[in-house]
Amino acid sequence: MALRARVRRKTHRKLHPILGDTKVKVGLVAGEADSDNIDKALWNHFGTETIPERPFLTNAMRNNTAAYRNAMRMVAEKILRGETTLAIVLAKLGLKAADDVKAEITALSDPPNAASTVTQKGSSNPLIDTGEMRNSVTWKIDE
Repeated sequence: MALRARVRRKTHRKLHPILGDTKVKVGLVAGEADSDNIDKALWNHFGTETIPERPFLTNAMRNNTAAYRNAMRMVAEKILRGETTLAIVLAKLGLKAADDVKAEITALSDPPNAASTVTQKGSSNPLIDTGEMRNSVTWKIDE
């Protein structure tokens, strides 16, 4: 899910040379997360024939988009004035968004696990068994 923030035209013209195509990616980043955890995340997020869809990434981004946009609006002028750098801003945003995704993984309870799954893993949290998938959520600046 892409996140876009509106910035005034004059500010945007000044910011574009600084920002370019730089973005922060959040989730189970390829090369950073174990492929087994990436597979688990994909199966759970999008669902399979036997696993219902549990879109934790989409939920986290949708629930926090306004906060991310407001944060970026507030720091745009600071970047232009040289009071902070794009790398610092994106690192803070990435850390916040990764924490939001982890919180969503912890909080998501619907659809619930099947009774047989609860018995097998000893927990009713649909997205947490060992915690490895949640702990694999991170962020990365992509230039």
